Amino acid sequence: MMKKHAYRLALLSCLAVAPLHAQVPDDQLVTPTTPESVVEAATPASADNSTAGITFSDWVSEFERQFQPIGIAEGGRSFFVGQAAVIGSPLDAHFGRQLALAYEQAMFDMRADFVMQNYGRLKVESVRSQFQDDSSNRDDFPEAELDVIQAGGSRLAQWLDKALQSLTEKNLDDQLIEDGVPAEEVQRMSVDQKKTLYKNNLHKNTVKRAVHSMQGLVPVQTRIFTEDSPNGKVVIVGVIAVRSDKTQQFARDISRKRPSLVTGNPRSLSDLLPADSKGYLDEIGLRFTYDEQGRPMLLSYGRTSVSIAPDWGPSRAFQARQNATQQAQSLAESSIVEFMNTNIQVEQTDSIGAVEEEQLERITYFDAGKKSDVEDTRRQISEAISTFTRSGRATAQGDLRGTTVVKRWEEKDENGVLHVGSVVAWTYGQLDNANAIDAQGRNQATTSKQNTPGTAVDQSRSSRMVNDKSDF
Repeated sequence: MMKKHAYRLALLSCLAVAPLHAQVPDDQLVTPTTPESVVEAATPASADNSTAGITFSDWVSEFERQFQPIGIAEGGRSFFVGQAAVIGSPLDAHFGRQLALAYEQAMFDMRADFVMQNYGRLKVESVRSQFQDDSSNRDDFPEAELDVIQAGGSRLAQWLDKALQSLTEKNLDDQLIEDGVPAEEVQRMSVDQKKTLYKNNLHKNTVKRAVHSMQGLVPVQTRIFTEDSPNGKVVIVGVIAVRSDKTQQFARDISRKRPSLVTGNPRSLSDLLPADSKGYLDEIGLRFTYDEQGRPMLLSYGRTSVSIAPDWGPSRAFQARQNATQQAQSLAESSIVEFMNTNIQVEQTDSIGAVEEEQLERITYFDAGKKSDVEDTRRQISEAISTFTRSGRATAQGDLRGTTVVKRWEEKDENGVLHVGSVVAWTYGQLDNANAIDAQGRNQATTSKQNTPGTAVDQSRSSRMVNDKSDF
């Protein structure tokens, strides 16, 4: 028994000092309890549809339970969440493009929510109106309005006068129609009169506006969900993103193309990219990580899809794939520029109200200018009013120096949809290379200061890991 006890102690001691990236089975991993350990154990920022049954709400709740509430600043970092539904079916040949657009929409809404919550202004207007007519003659209408019609004050009377003055050999009805009077009004005219007998209404308008900039926002996790609804299945792209002191500082540094004091655990590019081509189907959006020298870098996955008609020639099909790849590259590059700094303008209007009215409508008919018939209609109105309008604009601009395409890929998913993508990286190595090329063109020598890599921090991995506790 003493030998067994001593063996267990020795084993525990070895585990205590073993690197956290050792291959420990998932069922033996300790549940993270601190903000740093949760970030360390976070899954990569990839679109993952492998976990069946989990919903977007479950995913966010689990993240908040293990880490911190969304939108709360803690430990120099804040997390934000966004989601957007994919338009169309996974069987649609354009599903890959719609998937990319859903990601863009989720990121846009996330930025807009942040700017609105922290820098928005709100204006509220409420209008309350009440009226009740209990008069004994409440159902009567003023005869003076009809007198105006009979006195020639109506549009029909004006047309009639004009027609009589210009009438020569034509029939009066034909002349009226030729002068613009609708044929159905030539023989008969009606006059509408309305009045409100009771009103009990409330309208409330809320207008929110915000203008500000946001930099250093980068996804920590993205996931694709397929959820059931009463109207059928819907595919949702969910994004959890982080904005920290480190990411903001790095965003400022790369926008100015200067060395950064931010450092982290060195990683090789081969460890960050998916191991096989199928893995790229799970990737979407931006990553914040570190290069082999511990310097911060960005990996951006842009993607779309291609729909090739069977009657296209080989050259046209090839060009369609080339164009889609270029489009995916532009999307990847845009995510990097938006990380540097994005200016947001957003406005939202919410209108709600309750309408309860009693209205009386009278239609008086005239034939040849004489009153012929009267028709009364009483209407009871009870309505709930609700309208929502939201519009915004996000603009970003920056230099592409420091970016390079590290991977172009094509892959069909399980439904036969052809996805194409480009992976663009922003690295200090590529910045040095671009500066050197520029210096050669100007016959100048350019040097770039190299930062001492930070001390590597052990990390545990369950499946492929991108970020550890020191990243953010």
